[in-house]
Amino acid sequence: MRIKDPFSYSARWDSVGLDCAYCVHFAGPSSWPDTDRTSRCRLHAIPLDIGLGRCGYKEDEWFCRDFSDDGRAHGTAVEEFEALKAGLQSETLYGAYGLRGYLKEIEFKRLR
Repeated sequence: MRIKDPFSYSARWDSVGLDCAYCVHFAGPSSWPDTDRTSRCRLHAIPLDIGLGRCGYKEDEWFCRDFSDDGRAHGTAVEEFEALKAGLQSETLYGAYGLRGYLKEIEFKRLR
């Protein structure tokens, strides 16, 4: 199911400011860059290296409907997410910067 991108991209460097790395369920490397590609979600037991560039730093912003802010997400993005949350599918990772005004989507089973 395609979801319209509701984000204003008003965080630093015109980003969304909401990402798995800002979620309480995120398990990341002991230090960045994540060259060993250890980033993962503890809640869903999936790897989260999909948002990492070749250099090991984050390049994309991803989240699921179970995102829970650890206090670092951009306030406006959290509000925009909360308004969207009820319409998100379970077992799906959503990404910003999709095509034609829609969010990117990838099912968890493709990440396992």
